[in-house]
Amino acid sequence: MVRASKAKIISKISNKYIDAYILSESSLFVRNDRILMITCGRTILIRAVIEILGIVGKKSVALVLYERKNSLFPSEQPSSFEDDLISMKQLFPGKSCRLGSAGYDHLHFFYSSANTPSISNITLKLFMHELDPYVMELFSRTNSYTAVQIGNITGLNRICPEMITDSYLFSPPGYSLNGISETNYFTVHVTPQPYGSYASFETDIADHRFFNVIHEVISIFKPEKFSFVLQTGIIDNYFLLDSIVENQIKGYNIIEKNRYEFDCYCAACFINYVRISKGGYFYEH
Repeated sequence: MVRASKAKIISKISNKYIDAYILSESSLFVRNDRILMITCGRTILIRAVIEILGIVGKKSVALVLYERKNSLFPSEQPSSFEDDLISMKQLFPGKSCRLGSAGYDHLHFFYSSANTPSISNITLKLFMHELDPYVMELFSRTNSYTAVQIGNITGLNRICPEMITDSYLFSPPGYSLNGISETNYFTVHVTPQPYGSYASFETDIADHRFFNVIHEVISIFKPEKFSFVLQTGIIDNYFLLDSIVENQIKGYNIIEKNRYEFDCYCAACFINYVRISKGGYFYEH
């Protein structure tokens, strides 16, 4: 499946509930009832979907969620969301939507449900741009630090200390980190190059540390702007979204907020933040 998407498996950690793989282009998490695959670069995720269907069969699939963030360098991508959407609709009946303005950071969704309620779990994602150059220097010095040392220095290894972790430092510079504990996971991916520094964070932690995790991640990377994505059950989404807006991220302003209810008993909200400057805040058109 990974090979079909033009990626490779780098390493793997496991527990009783989940297998977590670091890939040459991000991460893969496999549980008994679901697969989460995150890819970047020039991988072609739709080919992995086709491979999965060849293994489990289309009738075994209760829910498909396919998402794609707008790219920093779309001309270098092997496909666009519109191309992927055509392929996905040939495999599954479904709907698509966009969260966020077309001229700013946004996220495309395609979803298909077999008319069964989805499991109400929470997924938090942070997409961060224009990161602290001093922190990015750590990830770029591939001859000076190991992946584990970078995780310790930056504090990434302490975000979820109960999780076992697996990390990898790439050359040219790049960094991936997976963590698992029973059925929960988190994953971090960093592109430290100064002309387009970027980091992503994703987790399904849904306990009292939820807001602390957001602040910890933001305090590590100190992005000039970032997007927040929350996928939950519909009722949970209303409660958590209101709480997040009330508990503002220190040093940032909300410039855009979107929310969408899927037909499969779940919802997603999307918020764009920018760092507060002396003159207010910067909004790039």
